[in-house]
Amino acid sequence: MTDEWVPSDEESDAWLEEWAAVDREAARYLAERVPGVEDVPDDRAAWLDELVDTISPSELPGDDEVESLAAVMALQHVDWLGLALGVVRRGPGSDLDAAQVQADVVALDEVDGEIEDPDGHLAVMAAALDHLAPRWRALGVLDDQERLTERGVWALPRALHRSWTD
Repeated sequence: MTDEWVPSDEESDAWLEEWAAVDREAARYLAERVPGVEDVPDDRAAWLDELVDTISPSELPGDDEVESLAAVMALQHVDWLGLALGVVRRGPGSDLDAAQVQADVVALDEVDGEIEDPDGHLAVMAAALDHLAPRWRALGVLDDQERLTERGVWALPRALHRSWTD
């Protein structure tokens, strides 16, 4: 006899709908704070989809990426919102730093609650950014010194919005 929990179709459907509602709310929150975030020119759509795939991968990771990708997947909507809005506020040339992103999360307006384990949150954020940095450098989101580029400041909020609305 197994103790494994197998969700019913109704439970799975309810969870998926709840997750979709959180996606829609996060997209709305972002759209209210970043003008034009919904606008993506056709010539940038394919590139933006590549960026979306770094945030929400469509394929299973290789054995050597499981742990680092787990940190990316552990990020919550609020973490991504803090990152995106902080990127927009600081602009091109600024560093993408885990401690700064954590401060951006804490500073979000209209978001209730606290980070229960700030040190653990910081470690996960740092691991996620370590995983993302090489991919974002290759896409031109970050430069060689891991500073944000103009392209990155434009793209990160749009990629998140796209991932939450597709």
